[in-house]
Amino acid sequence: MEIESSEAIMSNLTPDEKRNLLFDVTCSLEIPMKDFDENWWPLVSNIWTQWNSITKTRPSNLCCAKIRVLWQFSLKMVKVDRCKDSPNHTHTLLESDQIKRSQAIRTLVEKDAIKNYSAPAITAAVKEYATKTGLGTSVSELKCKEVANIKYKVRGPMESHLICNSNLNSDILKSITFLTEKGYHVKNYCVSHQFTKGIVFAHPKQLEKLQRHGWLTLIDSTHKTNKYDWRLFTLYVRDTYGCWDVGAHFLVSSEDGDTVFEALKIVRSYCNWIPRYMLSDQSSIEAKGIRKAFPGISAGEQECEVILCVVHVMRIWMTKIYDKKTRNIMNAAMHKRTKIGCEKLIQEAINNCTVPVIRNYIKRNYVKNMQQWALWARQHSPLLLQVTTTNPLESYHSELKRLTSSSHGLIGAVHNIVDIDCKKRTDSERAAFDFRIKKVSAYGVDNDIIGEIHKFPFPIQHLLVKEACAVMDRIEKGKGFQEMFEESGYEIYEGRESVVEFAQTGPQKEAEDRRLTVVELTERVRDKYWSVEEMGDVKKTEAFISMLETSLNPIISKIDK
Repeated sequence: MEIESSEAIMSNLTPDEKRNLLFDVTCSLEIPMKDFDENWWPLVSNIWTQWNSITKTRPSNLCCAKIRVLWQFSLKMVKVDRCKDSPNHTHTLLESDQIKRSQAIRTLVEKDAIKNYSAPAITAAVKEYATKTGLGTSVSELKCKEVANIKYKVRGPMESHLICNSNLNSDILKSITFLTEKGYHVKNYCVSHQFTKGIVFAHPKQLEKLQRHGWLTLIDSTHKTNKYDWRLFTLYVRDTYGCWDVGAHFLVSSEDGDTVFEALKIVRSYCNWIPRYMLSDQSSIEAKGIRKAFPGISAGEQECEVILCVVHVMRIWMTKIYDKKTRNIMNAAMHKRTKIGCEKLIQEAINNCTVPVIRNYIKRNYVKNMQQWALWARQHSPLLLQVTTTNPLESYHSELKRLTSSSHGLIGAVHNIVDIDCKKRTDSERAAFDFRIKKVSAYGVDNDIIGEIHKFPFPIQHLLVKEACAVMDRIEKGKGFQEMFEESGYEIYEGRESVVEFAQTGPQKEAEDRRLTVVELTERVRDKYWSVEEMGDVKKTEAFISMLETSLNPIISKIDK
């Protein structure tokens, strides 16, 4: 092949095409020296290996094919041709990729490994990127195990400070020293009768949020953050700007109620934390620790109730209440708005279930603790209805576990915790700044209107701009507003949506009429009671209630019979 034609072709070759040319060298190739070193040779570093001044295939004794690579320094070119009398390859290019990865692929993996992504995530990202850049064939056999090995070699030196090779006591002391240097309140403790140890730590800014916003506190634990398998517990709160942040942490050698109680007691000693609700999964260990740490009215303080994550409860039901019809009724009971309605559905689920094991499971675990898992008990609080799961806290733990490893010591775990905590505090500060300072912009809305909108907090600005844009859109389409009221009243707001309703049958209409009659009578009785009550005459009120009971009791008793 002539040099001129070779240079013309090479300028548009994909990486896979370059690999094919260097694998099966059928003609002489001349490539600029810098281009060869950076963009050609890394593609075939898993195929050819240097042998004196001549290269041959790897591994040795597998194939005897040879090429010659000549560096022409005066011309700044590299010439590649096939050795005289060199046999053909005894293997394919794909088989070489299955044995070893090229330097080009290793470089792509190392770039993501430095960022400490998981091996599966790195594998997927490298394959996607390599396919787009013309290296799809080379990366097709890349395995997660290989990526994990490369990541270990890259991250090993970077994580040496996270792995404590000394004993546990030394690791604890190093962790406490590090946390203290970072400004955390730290205390280690032990529970002698349980033979357990723990470390409680919290940043002053976290404690400030826990005290201020800990009315509802999420609590959960996670494992595999250190080589001792100490469990990490985290308290999580949502601030006034809707941003989640850590309240405190504690690492414990073993999970039990007394160990959790001691940790919570230490957290309480750091700040005036008075939670009204603690949201957790169905952990009796956590519930016992919370009950001991917050005794409630008996200790002259506010009651602290443990409420359950509805997602966790429903996941358990998938395995424990495996009868689909029964599970659907229990799901409906969970979302019922009234206690009496919830009780009725639970009893219906028990009565209609044909599996004795499931019936007993529901009776033992979900009849007497409805206020913990049913949403009727949270109707009084918009926050409790908005936050029904521990998902925000689980997301925090997932983010943390992308950095931690079961080979790290406690010092490694706290290093990563501090890094994530710092990021969370920064996110909270940014949310608070945006809430008061950030201004929304909108195309097509008058400056006077935008000026008024800017007086509101940033999240509210978004809602108002959306409404303003809707108004401007109607005006542009010739749909006025003032004219709408010329011949109409508030009925202009009626019939704005298409509602699909099923036609009622005769019996259904009759039942609806009866229901309306009862509702009317109930409302009339209630109105009459309040009119008597508001007179302030206790005797008349008691006489009215007595007369009402005398009238209704015989009717109710007769129906019950």
